[in-house]
Amino acid sequence: MHTVLPKRRYLQRSILFATLFFLLFNAITLWVIYQANERRQQKLLDSVVSFSVRYLRDLQNNMANMNTLTQFPCSLAQATLTQNAAFTRGVRTYLLVKDGVAYCSSATGEMERPVNTIYPALRLDRPQDMVLQQGTYMVPEKPAIGVWLAVPSQPRTGVLATLDINFGAYLLFTQVQGREVTGGLALIIGPHALTTRRDVVQPAAALPVADSRIVRVPRSPIDLRLYGASLGMDDVQLTLLAGLLLACLVGTLSYYLMRVRNSADHEMLEGMRRRQFHMEYQPVIDTRSQQVAGVEALMRWRHPREGNIPPDVFISYAEAQGLIVLLTRHLFGLIAQDALQLREVLPVGAKLAVNLSPSHLTDPEFEHDVQQFIGQLPPGHFNVVFEITERGMVETEDALEKFDWLRQQGIEIAIDDFGTGHSALIYLEKFRLDFLKIDRGFVTTIGRQTVTAPVLDTVLNLTRELRLKTVAEGVETPQQAHYLREHGVTYLQGYLYSRPLTPAGLKEFVTRYHP
Repeated sequence: MHTVLPKRRYLQRSILFATLFFLLFNAITLWVIYQANERRQQKLLDSVVSFSVRYLRDLQNNMANMNTLTQFPCSLAQATLTQNAAFTRGVRTYLLVKDGVAYCSSATGEMERPVNTIYPALRLDRPQDMVLQQGTYMVPEKPAIGVWLAVPSQPRTGVLATLDINFGAYLLFTQVQGREVTGGLALIIGPHALTTRRDVVQPAAALPVADSRIVRVPRSPIDLRLYGASLGMDDVQLTLLAGLLLACLVGTLSYYLMRVRNSADHEMLEGMRRRQFHMEYQPVIDTRSQQVAGVEALMRWRHPREGNIPPDVFISYAEAQGLIVLLTRHLFGLIAQDALQLREVLPVGAKLAVNLSPSHLTDPEFEHDVQQFIGQLPPGHFNVVFEITERGMVETEDALEKFDWLRQQGIEIAIDDFGTGHSALIYLEKFRLDFLKIDRGFVTTIGRQTVTAPVLDTVLNLTRELRLKTVAEGVETPQQAHYLREHGVTYLQGYLYSRPLTPAGLKEFVTRYHP
C-alpha cells in the first residue's frame, strides 16, 4: 500500500524528528552541563576562599600572640618561636623583627639581617602586609609568601612569617575520576602571581583572563583566579555523540511508530470510521432498448492526505489482509444510504450490481450481512446482482450452497472478469450462474488483430449456447458497442456511455441521456 503508506514521507518526518531531537537534546544537555560546571566551579572557588580566610585568621591570631616575644632576646624567645612554627601549617619560618631588622629565626636562631634584604617589597610601616616573591635568601628556588604583622604602637617591629606555597591539596580536591574539573588556580598578591601550572612566580599582568573568574579573599590583599571553561570540548563532544545516538534511536522509533500507527490496516479502518469511502455508480445499458438498465456500484476511497486511492490497490490489500468482509459490510451500508436517491433515478427492476469477494461467502455472518443489506433497500425496486470474481471462487468449497441460498433471496449471480482466471469452464459446469461479465481486456481486442481476439468470439458463442446473459465492461468506442450488440451481448458498460458517477451525477446523466 505504497499509495497509503508513503514510506519516503515517513522517512523524511523521522529524519526531521531526529534532527529536532538532536538539536533540542544538545541544547538542553549542554545548558545543564554549563550550569552544573558553573555551580561546581563556583563551589570550588568558595571552598578555596573559605579555607584561605580561616587559614589567614588562624595565622594572624598566632602571630598576634607572638608579638610579645619581640620584648625578649632571641635566646629566650626562640623555643616558643620554633614551637609555633612547627605546629602552624604551611609556615616555613617565623622571624622576630625590631626596628626593621630580623634578629631571631625559628629555624636558625639568632641572626642580624635587614628585612628589606629578605622581602624587598614588604612594607614594614604598615600594621600588616603581605608579599609574594620567588624564594628567599636561604631557599631561593621555592616561591614564598611573606606575612608581616606589626606590634601596635611600635613601627617596624613585629613578627614576620614565611609561608610555603603548596597547591597539592587543591589539585587533589579538583581531580574527579582522574579528570581535572578546572583549568587551574592562580594566587595573586600585588603585581606577582603563582599558578598551579608553573612553580615560578610571574607577573600578574601576564595571566590570561579567558575562561576564568577572580575573587578577593576578604581582609587580605590576595586575589584568587580560577580557570576553567564552563563548557569544555570534552563535554561538547560527549554530548554530540550521545545526542547523535539517541537521535538515531528516536528517528528509528518514530518511523516504526508511524508505520504501525499509520499502517494500511489502520488507515483503512479509520477511513471507514471517518467516512472517507463513498460510492459511485456506472450506468449499464441494455443493448436492445438502449436504455439505462441498471448500475454497477463501485467503491471509492478519497484519502485526506493521499487523495484518491485506486480501487485495485485497496481492495486487493483488504482481501490479502482479511479486511474484505468489513469493507464489504461498509459498502453495503453506503449503498443502502444512496438507495433512496437511486430509486428516484432508476426504474423498477433495475440491475444493482455489487462486487462480492469469494472469501466473504465463508464468513459465518455472510447470510446475516446479505439479509440486512437487502432489508435496507427499497422493497421490490432493485434486482440485486452479486458479481463474484472468478479467480477466487475455486477456493470456496460451499459456494454451491451459498449460491442456492442467494437465489432464494432473489439475488442473481454473475462471474466478474470471466476468462481471466484459470478454471472458467469449471465454474460454468459446477455452478448455475445468471451473468457472465466479459473483461475489458477482451473488449479492447475488437477490431484489432491480437492473440486474444479469438477468445472473445469463443466466449460469446459459449454464452449463447448456455443461454447466459452477458455484460461487457470497458466499452469505449461505437465500433465495440456495435460489435457486441451484433453478437448478442445483453448489457454494455463503459466510458462510451458514462464514467462512474455520484448519485447526483447519475441523476443528471439519466435525465440527459438519449440513445
